[in-house]
Amino acid sequence: MVQPKTKEHLHRWFFDRLPKYGTLLGCVSVLFGVIAVTASQLQVVTVSDSHGKRATVVSAEREVVELIAQAGISPSSTSDELLVTETGDNNSIHILRAFSIPVTADGSTSEIVTTGGTVEEVLAESGIHLGADDETEPARDAIIQEGGSITIRRVSYDTYTVQEVVPAKTVSLYTSLFYRQQDYTQVLQQGADGLDEVTYRDKYVDGELVATDELSRVTLSGMVQNIVKQYGEGAPVSSFVGPEIVDGMPSEGVSQIFTEKRSTGYSASATAKGASGRNLTYGTVAVDPSVIPYGTLLYITSADGRFVYGYAYAADTGTAMQAGHAFIDLYYETYDESVKNAVISVNVYVIDDEVAAQYEEQNDKIMKESLADRGVILD
Repeated sequence: MVQPKTKEHLHRWFFDRLPKYGTLLGCVSVLFGVIAVTASQLQVVTVSDSHGKRATVVSAEREVVELIAQAGISPSSTSDELLVTETGDNNSIHILRAFSIPVTADGSTSEIVTTGGTVEEVLAESGIHLGADDETEPARDAIIQEGGSITIRRVSYDTYTVQEVVPAKTVSLYTSLFYRQQDYTQVLQQGADGLDEVTYRDKYVDGELVATDELSRVTLSGMVQNIVKQYGEGAPVSSFVGPEIVDGMPSEGVSQIFTEKRSTGYSASATAKGASGRNLTYGTVAVDPSVIPYGTLLYITSADGRFVYGYAYAADTGTAMQAGHAFIDLYYETYDESVKNAVISVNVYVIDDEVAAQYEEQNDKIMKESLADRGVILD
């Protein structure tokens, strides 16, 4: 139990010292308050630039220039671009360093200052106009980096329409028909020039013509080909087909060979038919049917190969064959041709029926087409 005298003593001690300790406690309170306020104002800021420099500072500073200085990174120039991001916990300042690049356009080269971007963006920021057709190197959407350059090519187009003559082409049909007059040329169809309406587009780059493209072509009058028949060694007169020719004779199916036989020539109208009832065209011949039956497939050529009548069918007969004055009479489509090839010594190869049957359908089609060309249509 504390005695009254002791209580009085403690009471006096406490009140004697209260002013001094109160001041101390007040200072401590103020200090903690200042620390709390300062801590609340501090921020973490990451400072970087496009040259790869980077630093982090903890500071209560709010001025961007001062924060860059505290990070020890070179200050930005007036041409640099500052990207400031505030996230609350970790703010950032990124400096896009400006650089110069050469731009070549319209015959001259100039330097422009930029912080980067696509070619189109950089040029637009510098006030350099790009036409819709203009081309750039690198491409418009390419990213420009320090050390790069830009070349602008001014592009324009000129579209126009003209009429053009289409020269008649000449198609040559080769035959050994003219082996006695090898320089002779027979015109089967007289050609004629055509006329087209053509639209072109010229492309100019920096004022120079670099390309011409055809956009459209309309035929005003069609071109007609010249078709001529001329000599070709070994080229058959007939269009009929059969076994492959090897060393001047059929490679298979030969059942008989008649060598150095006298042949003559004859002609008839396009609608004429032979004694067999078959229509006459190149590749039909007259024979003695007792020697060579009608419908037999033959291959006919001169011994020296300069004249080749080709594959033919026995389709007709005549008194010359029956009298023995000629072994075979070759059909020609014109009288003049039959006279030019009046008498020729030929070898005649007879193809057996089995092999000949393999080509019958194809040769029937050739016959119809040949007659159609002469205005004769078979049912």
